[in-house]
Amino acid sequence: MDTLFESDDYRELVEKNNYNTLKFLLKMGVDFGIVAYTDFINFNPEIPKSIIEFDRYALFIIAGYSKESAVLDKESLSFEAGFGESNYGSHLTIQLEAIAQIVVGEDIVSISLYEPKKRIEAKNSMDLLLNNPENQTLIKKLQKNKKD
Repeated sequence: MDTLFESDDYRELVEKNNYNTLKFLLKMGVDFGIVAYTDFINFNPEIPKSIIEFDRYALFIIAGYSKESAVLDKESLSFEAGFGESNYGSHLTIQLEAIAQIVVGEDIVSISLYEPKKRIEAKNSMDLLLNNPENQTLIKKLQKNKKD
């Protein structure tokens, strides 16, 4: 049974289900939570251990500014969040396959038995900036103004 939930086919199913569920919740404007494997989350900047240390899983509530800043693509969910008393800001990128649960209120609306095996590659902030389609217009304007 373990090999069934470790298969590439199941991983693909998990990614598609998480993508469709998150897309729906974001479209509906619903606050929700995700439980994710912490080894597969990219924090930019990294959060100092003096502020928070994560266990194997972490629960993130996607509401307010985190929900407004959320960007979903076919592979990952990214958003900004604040941590600790100082509200230390970080941009998180979580691979869809690393989301173990999606929760609305007290209800689990999606659960995955897939455990990712390889750690995601960290993207630097320039990659994030350049890959965001909304920034392409701004970049083109800046390049045009630089030529003038």
